[in-house]
This record gives sequence, structure tokens and C-alpha cells, in this order.
Amino acid sequence: MKGFLVKYKRAFLFSLVFSLVCFGFMLTHFTITIDEETWILANQPSLLWLLQGRFSVWLFDLVFTREGNFAPFLWDFLSVVCWHFSGVVFVYALLGKEKVKEWQMFFFTAYYASLPFVVGEILSFSMFNLQVCTAMVAVAFGFVYSIRFVEGRGKKDAGLAFLLLLYSFAIYQALICVYVTGVVAYCLLKFVKREEKGLLRFIVTCVVLCAAAAAVYYGIDMIIWHFSGTAGYLEENYIGWFSENWKAMFAASVLNVGRVSFSIPYEGEYIYGGEVIRCVTVLFVIYAVWLFFKRRGTKDKLGVFFYTAALCIAPFVMYLLLATYKTHGRMLLAIPLAGAVQIYLIFSAIRRNVVKKAMIVLVSYLLFLNARNMNMIYYYGSIAYQRDVTTASQLMYDIQRAGMDYHAKPIAFVGMVQQDELPVQKSDTLGGSIFAWDEGNVSRMKDFLRTQGYAVTAASAEMIGRAAAEAESMTSWPQEGSIREVDDMIIVKFSQPTEKWYSVNNVVTE
Repeated sequence: MKGFLVKYKRAFLFSLVFSLVCFGFMLTHFTITIDEETWILANQPSLLWLLQGRFSVWLFDLVFTREGNFAPFLWDFLSVVCWHFSGVVFVYALLGKEKVKEWQMFFFTAYYASLPFVVGEILSFSMFNLQVCTAMVAVAFGFVYSIRFVEGRGKKDAGLAFLLLLYSFAIYQALICVYVTGVVAYCLLKFVKREEKGLLRFIVTCVVLCAAAAAVYYGIDMIIWHFSGTAGYLEENYIGWFSENWKAMFAASVLNVGRVSFSIPYEGEYIYGGEVIRCVTVLFVIYAVWLFFKRRGTKDKLGVFFYTAALCIAPFVMYLLLATYKTHGRMLLAIPLAGAVQIYLIFSAIRRNVVKKAMIVLVSYLLFLNARNMNMIYYYGSIAYQRDVTTASQLMYDIQRAGMDYHAKPIAFVGMVQQDELPVQKSDTLGGSIFAWDEGNVSRMKDFLRTQGYAVTAASAEMIGRAAAEAESMTSWPQEGSIREVDDMIIVKFSQPTEKWYSVNNVVTE
């Protein structure tokens, strides 16, 4: 691999610089996104990771963090570098033995490291972005060792592949899709070059390695859950088979393949930066049709259909296995890899120089869009964070000005702060407000205030219920009369509570 890195050092250096430009605003502007408010306050490597089946995150935190906390800037910078490096490892595994031009290597790794819907979303969570990115590197090397094992390098390679996959799956379960996509991409590339000999053995080997790592991961998870219990995070939020409407859930998961691939808006939800994904998908479909008619014989044509369709579907394996209807870029970590391979195949099929130059211009423009969209979403995410900081500061000033001691009594927040809409499409939690998320989550608000240096405590569900009743006669903050002190708590009314507010805060209504 050393020779490979030296050969393409300029391509990888330029793509790394491009990746850092994409994340330029994020690296220079600290923000707290939804969920991070909890981990900032951790006083030990969080046991919540164990409850969510992510014991490798817990181990990582134990070794590399101070009491489970992340290090601002350092974590984000290393995450960008690690994600980019995982792309370098993947392109080495897939194209390391091919004669590939430097500019093709640049496009592969630059696209892989710049897709805002996926990379931007997962790296926005500083609480575990470095952990996930090290797992991406582990998956990539696990894939490399899988290939080496099939090539007859020895059992040691199989063992290394297994351990690396186990580590990565225990960081983030969705990384299974990345390995699967790598396997499918390898097979497609071999098929295109008419080097199908040994593909079945390769597929079987990779299936066994992946299944073994997943099985051991699940076994360890069951042991942990036996002693610690489970958060029910996946079961309640992502596994559609447990739903009464499981058929509809599975249908939705199937439709999500097309929805994301072609960036189709649905019920007001958009795929952020999806125009790039759509363009690459359309170009790849054209490529697949061209290859289909170019090949002769039913077997070859079926092979084209199977492998090209498999590459499009592979990033969504977790969606289909879980029958989930949710569309999160952080669950689709293999889309950048699939897209990078698709772009390479399209370039490899072009023979006319004029067409190739036009494609270079087009892909360069797509990369520009990725960089633009990435910086824009982080910019507006920063605005949302600054608004929350301002809200927290003004709120605590009002409480103290009223002579109320928030150290002595918990605060019960009723309703939510409805912020003005930002002039950009949201990407999952990026651009979301702590004071409006879940239509008013008291625990999140409390944790966010604590991250700002206010040692507040949250009221119990019973207190919050009484606060809701008391708040009916109150005005909404920041008006006079929106903050009230009673015997055992301080009540702050933001708005009239919704049904979801009662559910999120476990308030029982009679």
C-alpha cells in the first residue's frame, strides 16, 4: 500500500485539502447539535453506548477520552482526516492493481469525502464522529484483508478482517452496509473487466466473515444487555417489523431506495444536497443501460442487471433488513462509496475525449455543489446554535432578575420556543433548535443550559404535569408573567404544550 500512496500522493493530498475546505466552517465554528448536549455532560464513558449496542464506542471513550467527553476541534479535524483516509483505503482495495489516472483518484476520494447528506450529517455529531470515522477505516481495512484472504495470503488475514469488522459493527451497526457495498463494488468491477473467475468464492468468503462478525457482535451485545438492560433505541425507533403496520414499513423502506437515490421530496422532507446524488444516479443508470446493450448473451445481460442494481441497493441493506421508513444520512454511510465507484465506472466507459472533458467539468461542478452545500448547512447550524445560546442567556437572566434561585429548585419548561425558519433545508438535526426539538423536551433544555454553565436541574414528570396545569393562566415567554415560582419548582412557559410534548416528557393526562 505504501507504493500506492506514493504513486497517487498528489491526488490524495488535493482531495484531503478539498475535504477540509468542505468542512471549513464546521472546523472553525463550534456548535452543539441535538443529542450532543447529553454527552458533553458525561462524567464517565457513557453507559448509554452499551445500552444502544455500541460497546466499541464505550471502549474507545475509555481509552481516548477524558471521562467520555469529546475534544472540540480536535475530534472534528481528526474525523475529517480519518473519513478521507478510509476512502483512500477503499480505492486501494478496489483499484490498487489498475492503471488509474491521478485525476480519477482525486474524483473518487473527493466525492467520497464530501457528500453533505451523509458525511456532513454523521460528522456533525462531535460526541462520536471520531469513533465512527475510525470504524470506517476499520471497515476499509477489513475489506482489504478479506480480499487478501481470498487471494490466499493466509488465515491471519481472515482473523484481522473479522476483528476489524467486529470493532466497526460495535461502533455503529449501519457500517455493515459499507462492507456489503464494498463487496458488491468489487464484484461489479471484476464483472465489467470480465474477470468473474473466483467471484463466487469471494462472495461466500465475505458473507461468512461479515456474518461471523455480526453474530459475535450480537452475542456480546446480548451478554451486555443481560446485565445492563437495553435502551430499546433500535427496536422502538428503527425496526419496522415490530410495528403493527410492518408491511407498510417494509414497503416504505423499499421506496426509500428510489427516494434517496433520485432525491425525491416526500411530505416536506428533502434529501439535503440531493441534486448531486440524483445526477450521479441518473448517469449511472445511463451507464448501466449502455453496458446492458453492449454485452451479448442472456447470462451477461443478467449479470449487468444484477451487479448494477446490487450496487444501487447495497447502501440501503440496513433499511431493508430493519424495514425502517426513516431517512437518515447517518444510516446510509455507504452512499459516498457507491457514488464514487459509479463515477469511476462512468469515466472508464467514456472513449471520446470531448465527452470525457465534459464529464470532468460536470463532476467538478458536482464537487463544488457538495462543498457549497456542506458549508451552508454548517453555517445555518451555527446560526441555530447561536440562537439557542441567546435564548438560554436571556432566559436565565430573566429568572435571576426575578430573584428566583435555580440552584434551589428545578425548572419545569412548558411548551417550546418557536424559532424563525432558517432559509435552508434542514439535514436531520443540523439547523434544529434545542428549545423546539421534540416540540419541547425538558430534559434536553436542562442539559443544554448546563452546557452553557448554568447548574439547573430538571423537574420530575409529576412536576411537569402540575406545571402544565399552572401554565394555563400564564403568558408565553419572554412576556411578563411567563416565569412563575411555586413551592417546589420554577415554571417557564414557552408555549401551549402539544400532545407530543406530553408524550416526550412522560406527562400523563387524565
